[in-house]
Parts: sequence; C-alpha cells; structure tokens
Amino acid sequence: MRLRNLVYYISRYPPILQLGVLTALILISMGFIMHLVEPDMFPTVFDGVWFAIVTASTIGYGDASPESVKGKAIAIVFIMFGAGFMTFYMAKLASTFVVKQGSIGRGERGYTRSNHVVIIGWNSRSRYTISDLLANQPERSIVLVDQSLTENPLQKEGIHFVKGNPGEDRTLKNANVEEAHTVLITADQYKSELEVDMQTILTLLTVKGINPTVYTIVEILSPEQIVNAERAGADEIIESAHLLSTVMTNSVFSHGISTTLLEILTHLKPNQIDFMSAEAFSDDSFCDVAQSLNERDILMIGVKRGKELVMNPSPSFIIQSDDYLLVIHT
Repeated sequence: MRLRNLVYYISRYPPILQLGVLTALILISMGFIMHLVEPDMFPTVFDGVWFAIVTASTIGYGDASPESVKGKAIAIVFIMFGAGFMTFYMAKLASTFVVKQGSIGRGERGYTRSNHVVIIGWNSRSRYTISDLLANQPERSIVLVDQSLTENPLQKEGIHFVKGNPGEDRTLKNANVEEAHTVLITADQYKSELEVDMQTILTLLTVKGINPTVYTIVEILSPEQIVNAERAGADEIIESAHLLSTVMTNSVFSHGISTTLLEILTHLKPNQIDFMSAEAFSDDSFCDVAQSLNERDILMIGVKRGKELVMNPSPSFIIQSDDYLLVIHT
C-alpha cells in the first residue's frame, strides 16, 4: 500500500522529474547491491553508488570494479540496461530544456513573479518605453503581451513575452496581471482610430476585471473615447494625437522646440519631475512656496488645481490646500 501511495505521489509530477527519481532509485539500488555482493571492494553503500554512477555515465575511472563472478555478472546486466537508461534520461533532460526555451521564446509560458510592468502591444513606442525602463530601472521585470508576434523580439534583453489576445482573461493571467505593478496599454498603429480605442478599452476592462487595483496607463487616439476610458477605470490616459499635435504647433511658432522638449524629457530621470501635495503650503503665495522649495533643491514650475494645470503662475498666486505642485527634483 505504501509503494502504491509513493507511485501515485510521484506520478503527479512532470515526466522528466519522474525519470529523475527513477534513475536515482536505480543507481542507489545498484550501489546497495554491489556493497552486499562485494563488501571488500565496496565497503560502503556510497562506494557502490559511486561505481554505479561512473559506470552508467560511461566514464569508467577504473578506480573500483567487481572481482567476483557474481559481481561481474551483476555489473554486466547494469551496464546493458543502466547505462542505456542514463543516456536516455540525459537526452530527455536536454530535449525538455530545448522545448521549454522554445516555448518561452514563442510566448507560451506564463509569468509567475510579481511587482512587474506589463506592456500590451508591440510597436515603436513600446520598444522605446522598454528600452528606457531597462536603462533607468533594470531591476523591474517587464512582461510584453502581443498577439501578432510569433516570437519574443527582446529575449536577449530578458523581457518575458506572452502571446495571445489581451482582451482575454487567459492571456492576461499568463502575464500575471493579478500581481503586476503597472499595466501600460499601447494603441495598435495598423487599425483605425475607433477600432484601436475600442480594443484598448476592452483590454482595460479585462485588466480591471482581473486586478481592480493595478495602476493602468492607456494610450487613446480619439478624443471622443477619453471619457469611455475613464469610465473603464483608466488611472492615466495618454492622448497621443493631441500630444503630438501640441508639439507640432509649438514648433511652428518656435522652430526647433520639439527637439528641445524631447531632450528635456530624455534627460529627466524617472521620478525627477513629479506632483507633490500643497497641503503644507496652504494660503501661501507662489513666490514664497517656490523660494521655500528652492532652498530644498526643488524647482516648482506649476500648480495643478483640479483638472487644470497652471504653468508658472504670477508670484502673488495663492496656493490652496488641495492643490498639487508640479516640481522638478534636482
């Protein structure tokens, strides 16, 4: 009954592990038999196991070998079957490793760690985002989710790839969205704006359905769909078309400003530009608060009041307790 329970317990594990346990049992059994048959040559069970491993692996050091007819007969049987079994196990082990690596490259393996960033959609924007994240926060794991790719485009960089439709629970659970730190949903550049935004909102709903508390950043192309993204629970919305058109407009009036803006954003480190609560500066003027923060090596450049951002207000501008200060940490 115990043997049956042991077999049942082992059968629940992967075949490669079952083969490993069986191989270990054969080697230990052979070592024990050789110790019993030739105690002078193999004074301990360990010596017998050593002989079994050396023989099965076809190394054959020759430091110990059976001398009796019985011992040699047992060794012959073991060489015929044990060595072949060991070779089969090593080949199976190598084959399993190759298959596993192939499945990882094809995005068929789920991600099991936590506190990672999930980026949905493969395009030039997600490529640059991943590159910047790796440069500024290399310890943060990144999972790329995409349906169109056939293999991981960033396997050398250590990015985990999950292939599948991001609008399905199975795909996002394979990316372990339940334990993710942030989810970034990018827009598909090969579809119409409405179709892209609808897919983005559907993906957002799926993400929030699995993990309602995860911070989500979504890229929306059409201004009319921003309200739907807010209803779906987006924590932050990037209106890429509006952002790009604003830069273009400023470039018309100030030639070369687009390059300067890009250089400013590129040189700013993550968390260097941030919002901080203005509760401690309630009823103070912008000038006084700016001077106070400057003494702490913090540059204040604007004030966010509700949904409105006031850039570089007048010195007499009064700060309210529920405002947020746009600052740059030096």
